[in-house]
Amino acid sequence: MIGAMLAMLLVGLVPASAPADDVQLAAQHLREDHPNLFHDLPPARFDTAVADLAANAESLDEDGLLVGLMRLAALPGVRDGHTGIFPLNPANQRVLHAYPIRMYTFSDGTYVVGQAGGSDLLRAKVVAVNGRPLEDVLAAVKPLVPHDNDSTLTLRATTYLNTPEVLHGLGLVPDVGPVTFTFERDGRRFESRLQPLTVADYARGIGDLVHPLIPQGITGTVPPFVARRGERLWTTTLKGGRIFYVGYNEILGSTWTASRRLLRAAKARRLRAVIVDLRNNGGGDNHTYVYLRDALQRVSRTKRVVVLLSRTTFSAAENFATELEGVARPVFVGEPSGGSPNLYGDTVNTPLPASGVQLRVAAIYWQKSKADDPRVAIDPHVLVPLSSVDFFAGRDPVLAAAMDVALRPTALAARPRFSYDRNRPLSPRLGEVQANDGVVRQALSFDAGRGRRAAYWTHPAGSGPWPVVLLSPGYGGTATTQLPDADRLARLGIASLTIAPPGLLLSCRAAADVRAFSNYVIGRRRALDLLAQLPGANPARVAAVGFSFGAAVTGALVGVDHRLRGAVIQSGRAHLSTAIAVACKRLGARKLKAYVRAYSVIDPVHYVSSAAPVSLLFQNGTRDPVSPAKDVDAYFRAASQPKERRSYDAPHELDAQALADRDAWLVKLLLG
Repeated sequence: MIGAMLAMLLVGLVPASAPADDVQLAAQHLREDHPNLFHDLPPARFDTAVADLAANAESLDEDGLLVGLMRLAALPGVRDGHTGIFPLNPANQRVLHAYPIRMYTFSDGTYVVGQAGGSDLLRAKVVAVNGRPLEDVLAAVKPLVPHDNDSTLTLRATTYLNTPEVLHGLGLVPDVGPVTFTFERDGRRFESRLQPLTVADYARGIGDLVHPLIPQGITGTVPPFVARRGERLWTTTLKGGRIFYVGYNEILGSTWTASRRLLRAAKARRLRAVIVDLRNNGGGDNHTYVYLRDALQRVSRTKRVVVLLSRTTFSAAENFATELEGVARPVFVGEPSGGSPNLYGDTVNTPLPASGVQLRVAAIYWQKSKADDPRVAIDPHVLVPLSSVDFFAGRDPVLAAAMDVALRPTALAARPRFSYDRNRPLSPRLGEVQANDGVVRQALSFDAGRGRRAAYWTHPAGSGPWPVVLLSPGYGGTATTQLPDADRLARLGIASLTIAPPGLLLSCRAAADVRAFSNYVIGRRRALDLLAQLPGANPARVAAVGFSFGAAVTGALVGVDHRLRGAVIQSGRAHLSTAIAVACKRLGARKLKAYVRAYSVIDPVHYVSSAAPVSLLFQNGTRDPVSPAKDVDAYFRAASQPKERRSYDAPHELDAQALADRDAWLVKLLLG
């Protein structure tokens, strides 16, 4: 009894942890537990964030503190999806809540895939939260989300959005009570006021917090990858025994039995390919997959290996996929992986007493790819977006595409997705400002992701803000080629950024030329990032113009970066590979055929179908020998809406009428 009373007195003498103490404790463990906290984070930025949050911590309510700590923990950036504070973490001491729905962002929007205690909201599209457009709410929560890349960010953002304490801490809702969500179904909008549940009750009601895609909203037959998502490792045969399928959902436990089964099956002449499905695999212990990896390496000598990826493929599953990439030459199908080929993992966990949540900090750097691999995801050779329509109907387009690839006579080359590290400093250097006849120009250079690029920032006189056009010239063009176009636009009230393309675009070596094209597009994406740092630029009102080779670059750009409002594609064609082949005839027929097949992965026809909601204007001359009408037609047909097409009695270089039409279209788009 005396001992118990003494213990109580001693506890009473220990001061309660203050909010500022949590900030300093979190900062200490981020610095000390992480092997390289500043891999993509300037130390000064981190120190400033810590100081600001610590100084304001005492004035924040508990939700404001929670959001501040989440933001701090997510600062390390890409390749660091293990480091952060997670709302559904069962180790959190504070009782957090969740609205009674599970959301998933498909290719056609964010939908309800699960509901606790009901079914009336299933298959409904989420439009707004507390009257705010969903896009605005997602933009507000994303800085709090730990991620390796954009795929992880997309996957997890809806979980943070679904947490009342997060929305309250961001000032998006008045409290942590019921909130009105706006939904859409069959073209009709409706509202529902959602009462939050504790995380424990939410977990019981949803039934599965591990896998983002659950069967509750599926109206057709539940596809096996959803129905059997809880099985660690399972196998079957498909297409009459021509395909051996491995459903690998968790990197735990021995893979010996499955590897023996695979090797036995591979002895059959009928077997053509192996499909390894990692779409449900969020990781585990990367020491456990060695038997399966080695078996796939052996099988790949005679059979095709196809690996299915998704935004859920993460951590040890990403390690496994990266090792397979090196030893089994698989064809990747699906969507970009949620993990990075080289990533930070294996966390040290620290409770933060004042806030009642747990901080996780990655403690090991897993380098499974080359040390200088710039990728933050494995991009699929065959990109297969999953729509809500297919999912709720019980269709599996990813597996269907994989089976087609598995049995196709020839293998596919990798199709780049032009991903890049958004946290890499742009490091702009601006030169002297020069003005002439109402047009202002400033030379500059910046880090375009694969080296520095020279550029010119041209705009009207004054202080802005001005809408911006990103210009990409034809083959052989430089940063100065389109300056006359920039001058024309400046006199119409529109700024322009003209940038030097990569130095060597065509060597007739497929891998090098695909890489050069990819660097070209990445440089344009980095240019869009740069606009926020250019004086007078309005990054919310941007369009692109590409001519000839630049039209192919612009066609790819609009398919992967939707920050543009519109794009003008001048003298372009669907298949750049066939035009480029003319310059590489010296290779000889056999090598030229292989070159064209390899280079064709960057043909703009593969990307322009994903441009929506970007508006497109196609301009072509009817006397253009470089862009045949058939290939021009294919380019336009492949493009997504909204789009329009204008033809001119002109050569490849177009004419004055085309330039006037282009400028008028841009004025209407950006200034109208």
